Amino acid sequence: MRLKSKNSIPFLILFIIHTFLIGLAFYKSKNKKEIIIFLGSIMGFSYLLEFFVLNLFKGYKYMPNVLRNKSLDNFLGAFLSQSIFVPFTAVYLTLTKSGITKKMLGGIYFSLIELLFLRLGVYKHNWWRTVYTLILIPIYFVISDYWYYMLAKKNELIRKISFFLMIMVTETNLFLLLAFLRKIRFGWGRYHAWTEHFLITPLYSITFSLFSCFTLKKYNGYWEKMKVILFDACLYQIFLRTKLFKTKIKLINYILIKSVMVFVYGTYRKWIFGGSK
Repeated sequence: MRLKSKNSIPFLILFIIHTFLIGLAFYKSKNKKEIIIFLGSIMGFSYLLEFFVLNLFKGYKYMPNVLRNKSLDNFLGAFLSQSIFVPFTAVYLTLTKSGITKKMLGGIYFSLIELLFLRLGVYKHNWWRTVYTLILIPIYFVISDYWYYMLAKKNELIRKISFFLMIMVTETNLFLLLAFLRKIRFGWGRYHAWTEHFLITPLYSITFSLFSCFTLKKYNGYWEKMKVILFDACLYQIFLRTKLFKTKIKLINYILIKSVMVFVYGTYRKWIFGGSK
């Protein structure tokens, strides 16, 4: 990692600012579990949008110059944006009951950051334009308000989708960490490019998350958790045998890691729905 790169400084400053915002939001909130559920949900929306805009259609490119590999460095910048900068701000604005004016100002704020990043050369547009950010960010903040309200009302559909999104976000972050550590890589052909990896990984995570959500929602018992672990082990073997997946992690170690994660997802389930049934 090249932590002394000048490109990383703007990302570091934003990281500090938005970490302070989420810390303040948690401090003011009485129900910390509810905030975690809410945060995981709206992160999920950011990830789904990022899959299409960045992973699939390459709308823009991040250049924090923290990682030597340019593709990984690009997705590290995307992670900071979609996991921290935008969702943390959304949580803060929702919990402080900010009105439409502040949401519009939030759109202007992120648009100005985008323009500054373009000028500093730490971010580059392909087909994306800043006006899209200006329009979409306030919409995202409004959706954030609605989602939090429906979670507080214990709307069944919203809770189910939130459960799925929380699993998907956690799975995606786990695979991102393993990719940064060079432990796994998805792709096709003899050489697995990182661009291929970040196209396939979300599809793997979504498939696994859907199965986990429906299985654990029905009943949060040990047998259901075992079903999820076995399903993941089967996916692992299928991708490995079809040469869509390369890994430096042994199957038993992979299963152990994912077993821990499945119990984490069981905890998510208790937080959202309560009890085991």
